[in-house]
Amino acid sequence: MLLKIGELARRTGLTVRALRHYDDIALLVPSARSSGGYRLYDRKDVARLYRIQALRRLDLPLADIQGLLDDAAGGISEVVARQLAHLDRDILQASALRSHLLTLQNQLRDSEEPGIDDWLLALESMVAGSKYLSDNEQRALKTQRDFTSVVAPERAELSVSLQGLMAAGVAPESPHAQAVARRWIELLLEETGGDEALLMKLYTMHWNEPSLHALTGVDRAGIRYISHAMAFARLELYAPYCTVVEMTTLRQHYVAQTDAWPPLIAEVRQQMLAGAPVDGPDMRTLAKRWQALALAKAGGDTALHAKLQRAMQREAALRAGSGIDEALAHFVERAMANLDATSNSRTNSTGPT
Repeated sequence: MLLKIGELARRTGLTVRALRHYDDIALLVPSARSSGGYRLYDRKDVARLYRIQALRRLDLPLADIQGLLDDAAGGISEVVARQLAHLDRDILQASALRSHLLTLQNQLRDSEEPGIDDWLLALESMVAGSKYLSDNEQRALKTQRDFTSVVAPERAELSVSLQGLMAAGVAPESPHAQAVARRWIELLLEETGGDEALLMKLYTMHWNEPSLHALTGVDRAGIRYISHAMAFARLELYAPYCTVVEMTTLRQHYVAQTDAWPPLIAEVRQQMLAGAPVDGPDMRTLAKRWQALALAKAGGDTALHAKLQRAMQREAALRAGSGIDEALAHFVERAMANLDATSNSRTNSTGPT
């Protein structure tokens, strides 16, 4: 029995146009043609069409389906694995959307109908998360936030305290400011599971997105205040490694470099994650910036700079909340060693002057 294209379309629910397209791309070529040139489909063609439609239900591209049916693009397991990965991404996105909707539902239960600004801020923060964080990072943060949700009242109190300190003109080097900053960073580290790389992503996201300023009550000025207060808190950790005179120098220059570190750390981490060589041009440029900034915080004193490096290596508290983990520190050390080796080579090649 042979079916014309119109009859096959009617009985399968497909359009004539779709069947013609399948023929054009050699996905389903009719076995015969009538004397008038009409397409005629036999039992094998219908069986192939059935397999095509079954695979289409997996949302596979037509090219993948053709490869499977012609056995020219690997086994079915490879395609199924790819499809499962696609479905996993869809599930993650759907799960994230569900979480956002549940949050809004709880807000509606606990308070009055949110205003348009509330809805817009929620939407903007959702977009911000997708812009800066991977699906896995967003899922990890969601897990940690569920675990640390009990500290939400404390976080709100810290935000109020921070705003009060800034409004009153309290200097970031004050003990109260340092205590607020330390606790703020501790809560962030709990939220990120101690992941310094994720911490820096949150810093970048929070710095760049005004919607998050409104949601957390901490804007760029607040972020800068926390960073400076933390810098003053870290200063005292250097005291066992430095003389009184050196600590005086450090207090004059150390905090002034605070704002320049986060973007530099983020750029270096991008190079590391991209597998960039430490002796490549981009990393050499970043290593020079790192070296100059590290020397500047020591007031240009190379001996003091060496002491600060030693303290940084030994004191975990100096690295906590800095965005620098062991992997990044090792990557920078290799880049610095390459920079020094290149510099020494050039010096030796030119001879004494």
